[in-house]
This record gives sequence, C-alpha cells and structure tokens, in this order.
Amino acid sequence: MSTTHPQTYPHPDYEAAHQQTYERAPRHPLAPIPLPPGVRQFDFDLAISDFISIVGVESVFVEDGLSDYIDPYDVHEDDPSQRKVPSAAVCPNSTEQLSSVLTVANKFKIPLWHFSRGKNLGYGGPAPRVNGSVALDLHKLDKIIEVNDEYHYAVVEPGVTFIQLYEYCFEHKKKVWPSTPSLGWGSVIGNTVDRGMGFGMNYAHHQCVAGIEVMLPDGDVIRTGQWGITASPSAFLSKFTFGPSLEGLFFQSNLGIVTKMSIWLTPQPQAYMCCSFSMPLFTDLEVMVDVFGEMKRNGTVQSCVWFTSLIETLCIMGRRQDYWKGEGPVPDWRLEELRKETGFGHWYARWGLYGPKRIVEAQFEEIKSVLARRAPTGTIAGNLYANHDDDGRLDATTVPDQDGQMFVGIPSLWSLPLINWPIPKEKKDGKAAHGDYAPVIPSNGKLLMEWMEVSKLICEANGVELMADFFMHERHVVLMNMFTWDQTDKGQKENMEKLYYGLYEEAKKRGYGMYRGHVNHMDLIANLNDFNNHAYNRFVEKIKDAIDPNGILGPGKQGIWPNRFRHLRETQEKKFN
Repeated sequence: MSTTHPQTYPHPDYEAAHQQTYERAPRHPLAPIPLPPGVRQFDFDLAISDFISIVGVESVFVEDGLSDYIDPYDVHEDDPSQRKVPSAAVCPNSTEQLSSVLTVANKFKIPLWHFSRGKNLGYGGPAPRVNGSVALDLHKLDKIIEVNDEYHYAVVEPGVTFIQLYEYCFEHKKKVWPSTPSLGWGSVIGNTVDRGMGFGMNYAHHQCVAGIEVMLPDGDVIRTGQWGITASPSAFLSKFTFGPSLEGLFFQSNLGIVTKMSIWLTPQPQAYMCCSFSMPLFTDLEVMVDVFGEMKRNGTVQSCVWFTSLIETLCIMGRRQDYWKGEGPVPDWRLEELRKETGFGHWYARWGLYGPKRIVEAQFEEIKSVLARRAPTGTIAGNLYANHDDDGRLDATTVPDQDGQMFVGIPSLWSLPLINWPIPKEKKDGKAAHGDYAPVIPSNGKLLMEWMEVSKLICEANGVELMADFFMHERHVVLMNMFTWDQTDKGQKENMEKLYYGLYEEAKKRGYGMYRGHVNHMDLIANLNDFNNHAYNRFVEKIKDAIDPNGILGPGKQGIWPNRFRHLRETQEKKFN
C-alpha cells in the first residue's frame, strides 16, 4: 500500500497546479482514519488485501496517501465529526479491474465513492459523502477510443481530461473543436455526467451524449441507445432508442459507473467571431438578460452566452487589496470608481459565432441591430477570425488567447488565480478556497435582477462581495454565486457556511433548485424535490435498492440513499442545528 499521493497529470503545469491545490490541504492531521460505517477492522483489512491483489500495491492508498482524496477547501477540516475523509483509495486501470473491485466491495459491504478526476472543486472535490468510504479513483482509465471528424464525436473513458482530448484532436489533425469548461484539468466524462458546461456551440455537455457504457454495482455492463445493438453504425449518432432512454439515470447518479461515453463535438468552422457586450450599471442586468434571452430562444445566438460581473473580472486581474484598502468587501462607491478607471462594464456578456464567414458576419450585424435598439447604452465588440479559403477551416491556435481559449475549444487553467482574491499578498501562510451556490433560474431579467440584489445583501453580510456569473441557455440560466475565503481564517470559514444557508433559504422561497451541489449539502438540495411527498427521491431509491442491494456505490450522492445507509440522511433541521 502507498502512503504517498499518486501523480495524476502528465503535463507539468497541470500537475503543478494539482499539487499546489492539495499541498497544504490536510492542514489538520487526517488521523484517525475512519472505517467504513458498519464494517469491522478485520473485514476492512481483508478487503484492502483483495484490492491490492487486483490493482497492485502501488494503486491502493492509505493514511498520508489519502491527502489527495479530501476536499482541499473543506470548511470542517478541523472538526472530525463533520470532515469527509475516505478510509482508503483504489485506482483500477481497466474495466476488468473495476469489476473485480466491485465484487470485493459487495463481498465485504464496503461503500465506494467513485470519481473520474476529482476536480469537482467547490463542491467537495473527491471527498466522499459517507465518511470512511473507499475512494474509487478512475483516472487510470484514460483511453480515447475514437474521435470521428465525419460525424464529429469522441468516445472516451473516465480518466480522459479536456486537455488530453484537445491535444489528441490537434495532434491527429481532427476537424473538430471539443468543448471545454474554464479549467482543462477535469474529466470529460466526470464533467458531463455532473451536467457541466463549456462555452462554444456544444456547451451543454450532457445534452451532447448519444451512447454510454455503464458498469452497474454488481459488475454487469450495459450500453445505452443505439450502442446497445452490436456493430450499430448509429451507436454515437442518435439519441433515439427503442424503449426508455437510460442515459439520464446515470447523470449525477450513484446507480452505476460510466466507463465509456460518446460526446458530440463542434465541426471545425471556417470562421469564428469573439463577441462581447457590456453595460455600465448594476441594474442594467435586467435588460441584458431579456434581450439575450430572446435572441437565444429565436436562434439569433446559438452558442453559450456567458455573463460575468465586474468583481469576477477584477478577481482574475488581482486581489482585493489591489483595489480596496479598507475592511470587508469592496463597497459600491469604490466599484463605481473602478468601473470608470478600467473602462469595464458592471456586467459583461461573451459568446462566439461559428460557421461560414458570411453567415457569421450577417449574424453579428443582426445582433448589433437588436442591441442598438433594445440596450443603447451598452458597448458591443466583435473580432472576426477566418480562413480566407471558402473551403478551408480555421486553426483555433491562430486565435489570440484573449479572444479564444475555451471559446475555440482550447483548454487552460486561466481562471485559477481567481480564488486568491481574499488573500493579502503579504500573508504567506494564507490558503485560498472557494465554493459555489448554483441555482437554476428562469431567463427573465426581473427575476435575475432580484436574485442579484438579494444574494448581494447575503454575501456582504458575510464579508464578501457579490461574485456572480451565469451560463444562459434558451429558457433558463445556471447561475454561479461564487465565494472565496482564506482557509486559515476560522471566522471566514464560518461565514461561508452562513452565506450558503442564507442563499439556500432565499432560493427555497422562490422554488429555485440547484444545478449541482456540495457533498455537505446534497440532502438539503434533494429535499427541494418535495412534490407528492418527495416522490422523485422515493422512485430513484427504489431503483437504487433493486440494483445495489448492498448499497456500495456512492451512498448519499445527490441525496439518494440505499436502504442500508438511509439513517444517515440529514434533515434540514438537523443540518442547520
């Protein structure tokens, strides 16, 4: 067994960023390491021995080797009663090994917490919902099965990262632009099954899935859709299936492990235009949302529209102390000064236009016309990049970083500095951390404006600025109320808990569900599905009990509990107390 952490990235800059994230994460000793609930030490030791025989001694981690398998931003890191820590970690490198691991887990009733790359940071990272679970790390299943540039799709395993997929497409001259989120170190499958998003045409990743391969808790393997037909030429081309569609059962799920997945990619276009629109006032958000929402719904804008606030723009450029020397969050009057000094808008929308050059130019002219009529105080910009050969395709690497990167499918780590916002430069022992509250809200200007006003008050009452951005879909937005703090400051950590619960209560009043949630809050979020005495949860738990009778796979994930662990579910009253 290993007591040192695994190296997970072949890219030096990505591995360095990973190590920096975790280098001081276990500031409090992990010991004593908890056993899985209900499992005797004798049985646990036998299970570990069996895991070693399956994956090798170098791929089973215990004790100090678990420092990469906790939440590096855990607000409860100094409270063993609430801290989430695994008992061990296992890293299979094939589906055969994975199946054997599941067999052992079922034999000894060991709960497993599975993840692809563990980069769900801000939501718990790789930390388990149930303390003492064994971390099931899938990063060694990292094969790119296929990239098809006739039909524009890829088929990948869980360990394949966005940067790995991009580099494969680039090196093999594939005529596709993969979608990527803001950070390229995450798993394509991990991000997609958690309904993560990118920035281009295929930005809603989970809606770009045609067929998946899933290993069930008993080791059985199924393939969904047309992929369930041997040698089907439509396996990765069509979402149509004969009978119920199963893919959704395995998104944000503990019903099975996605071992292979197809995902549609954007055809490499002839032209791309980087577009932006900003408005000066905090209250201008209302008109921006209404105008862009209408253009999304009528097809004028077809790609993702990403909205950011002035504070988020400043966070990328520096730290709070660079802009504000006083105590607490940057006040409104100082933000207005900064807006005028920098020339930035209070709200900033970015999107891309893709396709034949003449169509891109025509789209931009129409968008300009609409915005001139509906939002005349705003400022629009568009930078066009095109291959001048009508039959040619644009090389994404020719687009400057400030206009390209994630909008043209090139992954990076560009947004990592954002979390350093609250740490004074002279505080060498500070530890940056971040979290998110991510409600789903109708694409309606008044509703978005009201939420910003309410959440601004809650943020400022807890010592931080309103740091918000959101991804606009056709009829709704997925909003990120982001908050950053110094992990070494106990008062700041306590404030972040108060902030989260304050946002939760306000969202609950308005019927706003969540797009994703931290492991500490999954039961609270699941509790919002209250129709017919929580019929949704009861239905999924019936399936859970049928296919995972030992409750080994991800107990408590998304508030779905197997019968064996159902007593661990947290009620709202229990959590708040």
